[in-house]
Amino acid sequence: MQRILLLGDERKGSSLGQVHEIADWLRADGRDVDVVLDRESSLADRVSDLLIVFGGDGSLLGAARRMGDNQAPTLGINVGRLGFLTAFESHRAKEAIALALAGKLREEPRLLLAGSVTDPDGSGLDPVLCMNDAVVSRRAISGMVTLRASRGGEEIATYRGDGLIVSTAAGSTAYSLAAGGPVLLPGLEALVLTPLASHALSARPLVIPVDQGLDIEVLETGSGGFAFLQLDGQVRIKVTAGSRATLRPAAVKFRHLWTGPDHFFRVLRRKFGFTGLPPDEQEKP
Repeated sequence: MQRILLLGDERKGSSLGQVHEIADWLRADGRDVDVVLDRESSLADRVSDLLIVFGGDGSLLGAARRMGDNQAPTLGINVGRLGFLTAFESHRAKEAIALALAGKLREEPRLLLAGSVTDPDGSGLDPVLCMNDAVVSRRAISGMVTLRASRGGEEIATYRGDGLIVSTAAGSTAYSLAAGGPVLLPGLEALVLTPLASHALSARPLVIPVDQGLDIEVLETGSGGFAFLQLDGQVRIKVTAGSRATLRPAAVKFRHLWTGPDHFFRVLRRKFGFTGLPPDEQEKP
């Protein structure tokens, strides 16, 4: 791994010093290093053997979207708050990078969705990649929206309420979890449909295969005039009544570097308080 791209955020001074320190360290080791601090610049034309992201989960999600079809092996260094997707905390940055350069980290492909909006006349926008979730929701000041979800031309359900979260397995520990959805193992090729404040007691989260994707038609927008499609909480697109949000598995996958499957459960226990023995029982044989 000779060509290395470091990503930081020029608006977050807490990480800038470390980004430049790591860049100097790698250059001293003879590596070809480039640094990008503009969090919105495209990475589709950047050639690298290793991408290192300094930030939180949002920074990692943004990097996946910005790379487009040009996905490179990516290591996340957490300098944010939760850091569920990032593999290492900031104080272990050099250790993590050394492991990556030595080929001792595991590359695991993560599902990416291509999300777009199609108008009634068939016109639409270019798809945008997302890794965590796509949310079709009402405007903040409008009434309930009515959405019809379908897969491969077959209707799944009609939802009336604040909206619908469509989460990948990787994103099942994010917004969907907060709204009552299940946790899926990261490697599962599945989608979780989690209603938001549904106006029906029967509406429950549903897990479906990802292969045919999902269409979400906006039937009613209440008094708001339109709904929103939000991709990873970073890209927001208007969806008018009669239009539909389309989600399809992307042709590429995010190339996530981390320590292995046990990392996922360690983070669940440590950062989410996932089920375990009560503290006074943990020391018993």
